[in-house]
Amino acid sequence: MTDSAPISVIIPAYDSEDFIGEAIATVQAQTLPVAEIIVVDDGSSDRTAEIAKAHGARVIRQVNRGVSAARNVGIRAATQEWIALLDQDDIWAPEKIEYQWRAIQFHPDVGIVSCDMNWFEHSDTRGCSAPTGIDGKADLVRKADADPSVKYFRRVRQELPLSRTTDNPSSVLIRRDVLMSVGLFDEGLHQNEDLECFLRVIAQYPLAVVERSLVKRRLHARNRSNDSLEASLSYVKVIEKLRSEPRNYPPDAAQAYADEPWRLLIDIGRSLLDQGRMREARALFIRSLKKTYSHRAVFLWCLTFLGRAAFKHLLTIKRKLNKKAVAQ
Repeated sequence: MTDSAPISVIIPAYDSEDFIGEAIATVQAQTLPVAEIIVVDDGSSDRTAEIAKAHGARVIRQVNRGVSAARNVGIRAATQEWIALLDQDDIWAPEKIEYQWRAIQFHPDVGIVSCDMNWFEHSDTRGCSAPTGIDGKADLVRKADADPSVKYFRRVRQELPLSRTTDNPSSVLIRRDVLMSVGLFDEGLHQNEDLECFLRVIAQYPLAVVERSLVKRRLHARNRSNDSLEASLSYVKVIEKLRSEPRNYPPDAAQAYADEPWRLLIDIGRSLLDQGRMREARALFIRSLKKTYSHRAVFLWCLTFLGRAAFKHLLTIKRKLNKKAVAQ
């Protein structure tokens, strides 16, 4: 297949000289070529930009503003009708674009096309697969002559709208005008920004999912998602947005994603206590208590008025008592 698809690939990159060349190479190896590759260098201090240019990508450099800002810059600069997102450390199967583009030909009204993915340890490319997990209650339509591996959802309603295997940025292909109309990525979110953005998309436009593993997500020490505390804080922010702005998201999305959210606030606050971030922890406990009473939340709220040194001393005493109890 020699003709290119009208797709701009956006790769946000930060200090990614170890991965960026391979990521670009998997785009260039597609059985259906794309029209352009844009790498947004988000203030890297290594050779990311030079390597990206050497591999034939268009490079946009900016001061470090975070992955959402980098994606938004690339989307605004894109010249093509469709946007494919690729994280700097992920790789595509050669048929990724071909299968997704075929899904678009069968379902031309879609706003977003996703696919299954798997992941691999940095030193082991064999990977582990994962199912899509999209609930069957969605408005699922199958055309008799369409690819049987493609699920088409005219509207998503009253269920978990996307699974964590199909809302990964490297998995999606989205119409550029759709992204522009829903407001791009929220630059105030440091994680889960992809989920929040894609929920806004599928609230207004049909979704197609290619049930084939066409993306490999690389697991390594520098993954942003390794910061579980930041991920939890961002997740709570997303839930709050779903609750406060329900018209922007699929029906009941807040309920679908908010699995015991107030207990989650307590767990996050407890982690903040360990880091000595007393004021932030106190605010989370108060928010939790406003929704539902908890003895644990009250107790931890009281602890936030201790100094960091006093709290650590209290933890040391607790650990000693626990060890003594176990020994007996």
